[in-house]
Order: sequence, then C-alpha cells, then structure tokens
Amino acid sequence: MPKLIASILIVLVVTPSVVEGQVTARVGDITTLKGHGSNYLTGMGLIVGLNGTGDGDDYATAMRPLAKALEFYANPVVAMEELKDTKNVAIVFLTAELPPDGVREGSRIDIQVSPFGSCKSLKGGVLLPAPLLYPDRRVSDVFALAQGSVYLNDEGLLTSGVVENGAVIQKDVIHNYIAKGRDLPFSSSWVRPAATYLTLVIQDTHASWSLAREIAQIVDTTLSLAADVDHVALAVDPKNVLVFVPPSELASPADWISQIKGLELLMTSTQAKVVINRTTGTLSVSGDARISPVVVSHQGLTITIAAPSDDDEETAAPLPDVERGNFVAIDPGRTGGSNLNQLTAALNRLNVPIESRIAIVMQIHELGALHAKLVIEK
Repeated sequence: MPKLIASILIVLVVTPSVVEGQVTARVGDITTLKGHGSNYLTGMGLIVGLNGTGDGDDYATAMRPLAKALEFYANPVVAMEELKDTKNVAIVFLTAELPPDGVREGSRIDIQVSPFGSCKSLKGGVLLPAPLLYPDRRVSDVFALAQGSVYLNDEGLLTSGVVENGAVIQKDVIHNYIAKGRDLPFSSSWVRPAATYLTLVIQDTHASWSLAREIAQIVDTTLSLAADVDHVALAVDPKNVLVFVPPSELASPADWISQIKGLELLMTSTQAKVVINRTTGTLSVSGDARISPVVVSHQGLTITIAAPSDDDEETAAPLPDVERGNFVAIDPGRTGGSNLNQLTAALNRLNVPIESRIAIVMQIHELGALHAKLVIEK
C-alpha cells in the first residue's frame, strides 16, 4: 500500500534568463502633456419634485434657498412657516468633470448630484437652474449653468444621481501646453528663459530615470535637426521630459506635438512591482520580482526553490519531485535567482487558495526577501 504523504515540496529549476521579444511603445502612449487633464466645476443646487423624500421643513438649509427661488420667480415667501410640511425639496452638491482636452462655450456635460441633508431619495427630482464655479474661489467666473431631470446612478442607491448633459458651458476652458523657460519649475542651464518648451509627463506606472532618458534620446535623435539645435529634449527627473518648441512651430504646434507623441521607443524592463488587493482577491506581478534565500512556513505547505549545479543538469528529472511535509524552504541552498513569477505559477498548479498565496508573499516581503515594490490596494 503506498505510503501516505504528509506535506508538499516544490522544486523549481532556475534556468538562465532568456531574452524575450522586445516591446515597443509610442511616446504618446506612456506620457501626457503637462496641462492636459481633467478639471472639475462645483456648485450647490435645489432639487424639487421629490415624492415626499426631500429634506423636510425642519431642515432650514434647504428651506432658505427654496424661499430665495420663490422670490426670484416673483412669488416671495413672507414667513418661513409658509413652507411648513414641504418635503419635496432637497439641497444638493453638484460636481461636473470637464474633458481633459478642454471644452468650448455651448458644450454640454453631465452633472453628478449628491444631497447632504436628510433627503431619502432623489428619484423623480428636477434640478432648478444653478451656477457651477471653479473650486478655486479666486476665480469668480460662472463656467456653467446646470439644470434638468435627475436620474439615479444605481436603483439601489437612491441618494446618488446624475443630470445627463445638464450643464451648459458658459466660458471656454482651453489648456495651455507650451510655456516660456522662465515660467518652468525646473532649473537647468539648458533652459533658456525666453525660449518655449512643452513638458512630457511620464505615467506613474512607467516613471523612471532610464525611461525618461530613453524618451529624451529618441526625441533628440529624431527632431534636433528639424529644430536646428544640438539638443531638443532633456530628462529633468524620472517623470518629466522637457522638449524645446522651435519658433517656426509656435504658430501651429500641433504637427510638432504629433511628431513627438508618434515616436516609437524600445521599452526597458519595468520596475519589479507586486500589487495585492485583498478585497478582490488578486495578486499581480510585473517586472522581475526576485526572492532571496528565506524560510517560510504556512499552514503545512512547504516549497523549496533551488537551482541545480552544473553536474546535476544532465541527470535532472524533467518534472519536480513532489512529496508531503510540514515545512517549507524557499531556495535553501542560497543560490538566488528565483523570482516570484515561478513561485506563484507553482502555487497555482497546486490550486493553493489565493488567500494563502497572498499570505506567503506578504511574509516573504516582511522578512525582506522580496525584491520588489509592494503595493497594497484597499
């Protein structure tokens, strides 16, 4: 009768790294222009037409603007008691996200509606006309006027609504992507105060000195002759690359910008990173997340990662030996070279629950044996 096995031993053979197919990406796919991005408008408004689910007459913060609205429409309220038992009104906070490329007067955008009183439901409500302002109160202009019927974002969430295309833009919002050297937040002898520049902002997931240098080099190589300068780009930090804009391109910079964003470069290996989300039960690994010699024990699971010596390579079995035990050793021979991808792949083949995989990776990190940036998402 076969002997019962009492634990699991996984032997991963570490072979020399092979060069994978090189990956290219366009500069525009991994960067944005400084000045490009979303802005928000905010405001306060009054929702009417609710079916008894509003703030109620005991919520003066809602009743006062209702009285003002009635006065505006030539129906003034003599005393607040006249609004007794008013439960079809709610005061709400309004937010609207502007497109990242700017917006023109007359365009329409959605408005998110959120009550902050005792309103129980926004269903069936109508937003009375309300101004939307820039959050910085030093800017006093009204950028949009909001009004319209409120629809629930989720039928199960009665106090979160949207007015689709309910905000009409009253003032152009145009982004400026080009700046004078004197206005830049970077200090360098290469930057001339009177010259003009744009800034390429590398995405956080790709930001590094090596990639910033690669972008600067490919822009230099391709466009310095057209700009009639020795150097047209400078990597100022791991996230920002300055690009000179020649005077001949200032009248219509779109062509210059499109040339830059269309340049292709070879992507170097990304920083080793491990992202764990306990809520969704996911564990993601990017780059070469290596593991140093370490010993971990978790719920009777034992894993040994080892690299065979040169003498063992010819006689090594094609498949790892598997047996049962109560102790797990990872790279006990202190040979190094093991990485997290190999470990997670082995655990996956053995159908180890994701909770246990996350616990093992967390323990390896706490021992200082995981050579990668660990990100815990909530």
